[in-house]
Amino acid sequence: MTNPAVALPPQLHACVNDFLAQANAMQKTYPYDAISASILYAASRYNVHGFVQQGDAAYFSRVDFVSYMTDLYKRMLNEQLDVLTAAAEEAKKES
Repeated sequence: MTNPAVALPPQLHACVNDFLAQANAMQKTYPYDAISASILYAASRYNVHGFVQQGDAAYFSRVDFVSYMTDLYKRMLNEQLDVLTAAAEEAKKES
């Protein structure tokens, strides 16, 4: 991975874990794709709300905002692929 890890304050890791626990519980009722789409939809809605409410549109164009958020998600996705792939490979070695 060429980009640095996305900085997340340690106290928010519990929040992430809560979201994941809720998503995992929802898999008893809903298919994975529906849950994933719901989480992405909620994230986009939350981030656009922040963009609008904080007045960022006065400083950044829509294109800039979408580009920034797309890059941020891509970095997070690659980071998690690296972390979870390495963990899966390590688990295989240990078994």
